[in-house]
Parts: sequence; C-alpha cells; structure tokens
Amino acid sequence: MKDIHIGFEIGSGKPVGVPLSHVIVTGLTQLSGKTTTLEALITRSGLKAIVFKTKPGERGFNAGTPCPPYFKEHSDWQYVSSLLEATLKEKMRFERSWIMTACKGTSSLLQVKKNIEEQLANPRLGSLHRSVYTTLDEYFNLILPQLSVTSFSNVLELQPGVNIMDLQRLKDELQNLVMRSVMETVLHEMHDVIVVIPEAWKFLPQGTGSPCKLAAEQFIRQGGTNRNFLWVDSQDMAGVDKTPLKQVSTWILGLQSERNEVKHTIDQMPIPKKHRPAEDEIMTLQKGHFYVCTPRFSRKVYVQPAWLDDETAALVADGTMNVDEVQKPVGASQPFRTIEDFSRQLAEIRKDFTRQIDELTKYVSKISGVVTDLSMNHSRGVTTKPVDINGVVTEVMNKLPNMELLKTQILDEVMKKIPAGGRSAGGTIVVEPLAALKKKFLAEARDRLLAQVAGIPSDAKKVIQFVETIEKGVSQKDLLDKCLGISGTSGGNNAKAKKLTQELSALGLVRRDDRKAITYPNLREKIKQELSMQGATEEEMGAVYNHIIAGMLDGKTE
Repeated sequence: MKDIHIGFEIGSGKPVGVPLSHVIVTGLTQLSGKTTTLEALITRSGLKAIVFKTKPGERGFNAGTPCPPYFKEHSDWQYVSSLLEATLKEKMRFERSWIMTACKGTSSLLQVKKNIEEQLANPRLGSLHRSVYTTLDEYFNLILPQLSVTSFSNVLELQPGVNIMDLQRLKDELQNLVMRSVMETVLHEMHDVIVVIPEAWKFLPQGTGSPCKLAAEQFIRQGGTNRNFLWVDSQDMAGVDKTPLKQVSTWILGLQSERNEVKHTIDQMPIPKKHRPAEDEIMTLQKGHFYVCTPRFSRKVYVQPAWLDDETAALVADGTMNVDEVQKPVGASQPFRTIEDFSRQLAEIRKDFTRQIDELTKYVSKISGVVTDLSMNHSRGVTTKPVDINGVVTEVMNKLPNMELLKTQILDEVMKKIPAGGRSAGGTIVVEPLAALKKKFLAEARDRLLAQVAGIPSDAKKVIQFVETIEKGVSQKDLLDKCLGISGTSGGNNAKAKKLTQELSALGLVRRDDRKAITYPNLREKIKQELSMQGATEEEMGAVYNHIIAGMLDGKTE
C-alpha cells in the first residue's frame, strides 16, 4: 500500500510519507494546524472522505460537497443505553435491565417509549420499577422531540473528495446518532472511505458511553479490510477512550501546553526514552510542526498544506524559510481532483443562480399583475381605489437580487474551488476559473444554437444556405424558383414561402422585410448574438458558422 506524502522532515528537509491507515491528529485548536493536516492527507489519499462540522462558527473544512445529516434508527438496548448516557453525560448502571425490557421486540425509539408508557400504566407496577421507568420516560422526553423536528436523510451518498456534513445546529446527542449511522453504513456498505471524527473527547469519551463510541470501536477493528479508515481529530488525549485508539497506527502529535498532556504526548512516541523530545519541545512546536509516529519511524515533520508547493514546504522544513512567512493564497481551498468534480460544483452554483432568477420572475409577475388589473378596470370604466404604482415597483425592486453582486458571488464561489497554481501533490487538475466558466457557457450556447438549426425542416435549411450563399437580399420569387425549385407564380407556393421565411426570421436565422417580401442573410448575426456574451472570439464564431453551413451540405448540423 503506497504511503501518503505528509510533508518534510524538520532539519533535513527530506520528504516523509505515512501509511494509509487509521490516524489520530492532536494539538491545540487554532495553534497547531490539525485541520490543515487532515485536509492535506485527504487530498493526497485519493479516497472519499466524510467530515462533520459540529461547533458553531467552525472554520475548518469549508470546501467540499455538502451532504445532509444522515440517520438510521436503532432500538437495541446497547444503542438506547449509550444514547441515554450521551444525553445525560453519565453512565447507565442498574437501569440497564429495565432498558433491556423496554427495548425487547422494538424497531424504533418511539416503540421503546411506548413500552415504557405501557409499563407505567400498569397499576400493579412496584415502586422501584415505577421509579426507574419514570426516569427513563423523562430521558426519552428529552431525546424524541429533537428527533421529531430534525430533517434527516435516509440515504448516504458520498462524492469524490471531501464531503461535509454540517451538524452545528444539532445537540450533542443527535450529532452522536448521525456519526454512528454514517460509520455503520460506511463500514457495511462502502469501501475506500475516510471518516473523520472531530472533538474526540466529546464523541469518544473516556468513562461514559456514547452511540458514536460503540460504532467507532467496530469501525476501527473491521474497516481496514475494505480500505475504510477512521481519522480522529482531538485537541488532547486525556478525555478520549483508549479502546479505539489501540487500533490506531499513525499518530500525528502537535503543540500542547498543559504539562500532563505534554507527558501523554511524549509517552505515546514508540521510540527509546533517551531519544524522545523534551517537554519544552512539545510546548514550543510551531504551527504545522508535528511529531509523526508510525510503526516504522518517529520524525518531527513540517506538514505540507494541500495548497503549498513542494519547494516552499521543503524550505520551511530545512529552516531556510520561517513557517510564519507561508500564507494561504486568497481563495485557496480544497482543489478539484477531476473535471467531473468541477462540473458538479458548478452545477450546484448554477442551480442557486436559477433559483434567484425564479424569484426575480415572480416579482416581475407581481408588477405585471397589478398593471393588468388596472388596465382591465380602466377599459370597463370601473372606478378603483388609487394604487401607488411607484410604491409597488419600489417594494419589488428592493427584493430583487443585485445581479452584479450575484455574479461576483458566483465567481467567488468558483474561485474558492480552484487551486492557486500548478498541479498539486495529489494530482489535482488545475482549472483556470474564468476560462473554465466561459468555456462551459460558450459550449452550452453553441450546442443550443446547433440543436435549434438541426430541428428545422430541410426546406428551411435550404433557404438559409441559399441566402447565405447569395450574401444579399433575395426576393420571394427567387427563393421559390431558384432555391426550392417550385413555381414562383403560384399563390399557394407564395404563402408557403412567406410562412417559412417568417418562421426563420422569428428564430433570427434570416432577416425578412415583409413590405418588400425580401429575405436577407442573418446567420452570422444570430451566432454573434448567441455567443459574444460568452466572450467568443471571431475565430470561434466563424468556426460555428462554418460548422452549421457544412452540416447543411450533408444534412447534419451536430
């Protein structure tokens, strides 16, 4: 299994790679560079990844494919017990036998709640039993309302690259449920997926249970068979359960400031004590500097961000350049791995643009409706209350999107998806943002035009070809005689020619002077109207013109 490039060794500047395996990254938040490390490794792994945003205002992992919270319900007693423990932040002990009874024969949490209520309705229930079931009933009264008002997806679909599941608005216990559902589905139904667990002290707690912890233990023991890996993000290790961590083979250890946690960090390094760093070395690690420990080696490494080139990263590692001199380029974020990835992200942006246009149409319709009603009343002589047209227009205009601002926002969104320059270490394809957009829309405009020409009758194509060849106005009689080969004196033929050229004129493919019954060539102008807005060059418009004309010669235009 090929190693993933992580960065360069401090001092020597030699490149360092880590095996594709379960990983834990530790270090002080905002000061160590944990998120940047995870982003870089995900980018270079070539695998799909699912990350969770759990803290309000969290700034990490802003680039990727959003996916809705996914929840798959369980009602076994272990699941219910761990859920209650996560809710109450305390361990279930003697209540477990009552939990087992309540969960028997159920398939949902609502059914468990119903069983508890049925027990409480029994007048012969003993005082101890009633006390426990009353307590459990109150526990469920805390949990179920949250589930009922939250919209969950019952399908987990992951796209290439980073997938972001935003759980910021959910309470801790619901975040636990979502993470467990994701891990179970990835473990049993998918392959080549990285699941990133944030805030491990909260979701894999030491001393208490949680739905997430049970799933993590199974995932970390069995996931590697299908190249599914658990990557853990934790500020420290003190509050993290050690059972799942025993299966982690790659430890990436960053800055710590608390003495006990510094000692935990040093003790975790699989090297002789005399070669381990001193405590002050852990307490003074710079941002992006980590001790990387694998079964094969332990090294102090500068982790190369996904957006940073090899040469600069090596200079930082060997001390030639200070880490503070390295600045993330404006707009740099998770780069695209494939053209398909770019197209998919662009489709999402265009969808939002279409929604804005729909809103614009509704507001314009409102103005049109008011004006239409006034006109009809006026024509019928109906007296109506004075209407403040200016007020209506002002109200509508205030709600309209600022089109220039909207265009800027769209370009900004696309720019965020584009790497700053060059092909990254992960093999990403660099796309010039404006050029890519223009090319995309130009191709669509060209395809629409070709499809429009392809859909017209053969006689109409013949007329276009004829007037373009003549390069000047053609009378209706000449079109009939010299182009279509039918009599120019027949009234029926004249009506046919008039209808045909009028339809072509409505499409903009010819220009017709109805008063003189003369048809002029207009294909070049039509192409210019359709393509110039997308920045098409004269050469590109000429190529489309020649393509259409040539297609008419052999009956094709596509």
